[in-house]
This record gives sequence, C-alpha cells and structure tokens, in this order.
Amino acid sequence: TRAAIAAAADARAQAVVARQNAARDVANARVHMAQGADQMVAGAGQMREESARLRDPAYRATQIERARERGETVTDAELQALSLRLPAQADRLEQRAVALRERAARQQS
Repeated sequence: TRAAIAAAADARAQAVVARQNAARDVANARVHMAQGADQMVAGAGQMREESARLRDPAYRATQIERARERGETVTDAELQALSLRLPAQADRLEQRAVALRERAARQQS
C-alpha cells in the first residue's frame, strides 16, 4: 500500500539522518578526546615545573606563608615530599594522555 511505502521511505530517511548524526557525534568525540589529551600533557608539564620550583627553599617558604594566610598548614617537609612525587604523577598523567589519544584514533568515523 501507499501508506506502507511512504512509511518505509520515511524510516529510511530517518535512518540516514541518524547515521549522519552518529558520525558527527563520533567525530566530535574524537576532537574532544584529543583536546583532553592536550590538556593532560599541559597539566603534566605544569606538575614538572612546580616540582622544580618546590626544590627551591625560598619558594617553599613563600608557599608555606601563602598557605598560612589562607588558614592552612603545610610544612617544608611536605612540600619537599611533594616535589619528589610530582614527576612520577606527571609521567602517569602523560601515559593516560597517550592512551586517550590512542582511543580517539581508534574511534570510527
């Protein structure tokens, strides 16, 4: 019947639109994943920079004073320990960024 033919044509048209929307969504997801990976790499770089700054006793003293002004307590020993942990944390963050990029690359278009 004509109604069935029209309904089938409408269903095919809707399927085409759905596939186009899905492809666009996947492409957008790839872009967002890549941007997230870029942000993770930048964050890892900032962690390494902070680690280097924290090796400076004068910088640690400044950070202790700023924490005190905020009503927080942080010790020199805590900041020294943080300076030693940050590079490994940065490495892990970069590894996660690499994995995210790989997942983005595997997304179908």
